[in-house]
Amino acid sequence: MRLGLVAAKPTDAVTCGLLPAAARLGLEVFLLTDQPDGHAGALAQARADLGRAGQGVQPRIVGCDVHDARALVGRIAGLSRMDAVFSNSDHLQAQTALAADYFGLPGKDWRSCLRAKNKPLMRRRLAETGAEKITAVEVAPGDEPPAGLPYPVVLKPAEGVASEDVTLVGSPGELAERCADFFGRRPGEKLVAEEYLPGTLRTLETLGDGETTWVLGGFLTTMSAPPWFVEERLTWDPLPPGEELDHGFLMHPPPAFHYLA
Repeated sequence: MRLGLVAAKPTDAVTCGLLPAAARLGLEVFLLTDQPDGHAGALAQARADLGRAGQGVQPRIVGCDVHDARALVGRIAGLSRMDAVFSNSDHLQAQTALAADYFGLPGKDWRSCLRAKNKPLMRRRLAETGAEKITAVEVAPGDEPPAGLPYPVVLKPAEGVASEDVTLVGSPGELAERCADFFGRRPGEKLVAEEYLPGTLRTLETLGDGETTWVLGGFLTTMSAPPWFVEERLTWDPLPPGEELDHGFLMHPPPAFHYLA
């Protein structure tokens, strides 16, 4: 079985987690990345650290602009037929979904992946479905602080992940200050200022094979006190009593991979 593993910078999750697991399953892995030298170095270091335990981790590293779905599809097309295309990167979900769809492989809806990454699109979608409608506006470099915001508001990168550069601001003056700092470090990007919703933060973890999606549960996320929203701890939390799922099927997973949320 051939697996196309899509990755950007080297991470322990890929080098020490996914690749050894794939080796144990006997998969033929093609590691598609825009940083092939970095991954080669990380794998060499892992083999040195692990000794004989790391000998089975031998993916074929393939250079590719993984941030461009067209380049990713073209590169995969020139390789042996893949049985699955997978990425654990928050930044590469839409590209991976488009590639999986092109080759007729199980995967997420690329639109959902794009909305999960692009916060303005996400807010518009939530409002359209009636699931949640709150005040949210985009802020670009040079914009004046938007009028009518219900302070305090959460300021976050329009295409950010996790809690990176997310902060709570309490006034137009503070908003202008935070925006100036952000655009000074990350010119050309945009921000979103949205209504602050206090409450519990948790994830929803699923596994699917292209036909059925299993809800496994989620992680309760412990955050630092505002204004920074730093993720401090993730605690596994199953579904409420009466809705627990039998995790036994994880010992016999579906025949096709589905990349992570």
